[in-house]
Amino acid sequence: MLTMEQAALDAMHAHAEEVFPEECCGVLFAGPGGQVVRRMTNIQNRLHAADPIRHPRDARTAYQMDTHELYEVSRTGDQPGWGIVLFYHSHPSHGAYFSATDKAQALWGDPADGGEPAYPGVAYVVLSVHERTVRDLKAYAWDESARDFLEVPFTIAA
Repeated sequence: MLTMEQAALDAMHAHAEEVFPEECCGVLFAGPGGQVVRRMTNIQNRLHAADPIRHPRDARTAYQMDTHELYEVSRTGDQPGWGIVLFYHSHPSHGAYFSATDKAQALWGDPADGGEPAYPGVAYVVLSVHERTVRDLKAYAWDESARDFLEVPFTIAA
């Protein structure tokens, strides 16, 4: 079962509420001293400004993690005593659902052809934020038998 420490959950809530009405994105690590939240840069506005045809959505309705930061996340997660627990992002003024776009970003390959999880064993959390207040949070994980990301229960630890 997925477990999030209260301090980490509070940090994710704060991040989502601060960047509203745009989507936030980040990573939750398990480290030697407990869980650590790393905020990521959402570069969706830059992508949209540079090529609105290829990237029709801005950061109010989409996110794209900075690739250099994502590389550092992978390096950190591979260090002894560290691991990636989950990736998170927010849905401003929308529910905490795992969209087709979310699924596509979480897979290697084309989702229509099946795809495989880009980060096996790592969960995804979506925070629903309305008017700078997180109203809901849901967690999703890859289910091999369903070949899809399904909602999973989680617990909050002190």
